[in-house]
Amino acid sequence: MSQETPASPTEAKIKTKRRISPFWLLPVIALLIAGWLIWTSYQDRGTTIVIDFQSANGIVPGRTPIRYQGVEVGTVENISLSKDLSKIEVSASVKGDMKDALRKETQFWLVTPKASLAGVSGLDALVGGNYIGMMPGQGEPEDHFVALDTQPKYHINNGELMIHLKSADLGSLTSGSLVYFRKFRSAGYMTTPLIRTIRASPLMC
Repeated sequence: MSQETPASPTEAKIKTKRRISPFWLLPVIALLIAGWLIWTSYQDRGTTIVIDFQSANGIVPGRTPIRYQGVEVGTVENISLSKDLSKIEVSASVKGDMKDALRKETQFWLVTPKASLAGVSGLDALVGGNYIGMMPGQGEPEDHFVALDTQPKYHINNGELMIHLKSADLGSLTSGSLVYFRKFRSAGYMTTPLIRTIRASPLMC
């Protein structure tokens, strides 16, 4: 009787899968963070505009802000003379979320403390320093503006009323004269007329 030769035992081959080391994820995470920071910076970057002033008195680069409704929306970056030396060119950076407000009819003016017959105006500038006021307007997008000499007085807010009066002469009325009703001061003031007729002078308040 022949003897059967036992089969040689087979050896199991164990294969290990290569795992990605956590340290390799660090550069990827760093790139993602850097990309996010760059994108955020791009989104928040300001729009550079130029505002022409007759004088740079009271305007300081890096310190004079641009405000709309009391909220700071930009900052003056540089001041220079125009090529013909006839005006002052103020370069300012306006926040990105205000880009759509920069239109052809948008108005800018310098706010400083002033005293007149109507009282003291610009008290916020007295406390926090001079600033450039802004009033968004209509029209095509624009990045070059001409500053007004004074704050616009013909803008009517919600709930306010503009009344046109006619008089044979202006008398002692001047721009800024207060409006009274039964000897009580109202919330209005007189503004100088833009158009005058021969018989009557229109007043607006």
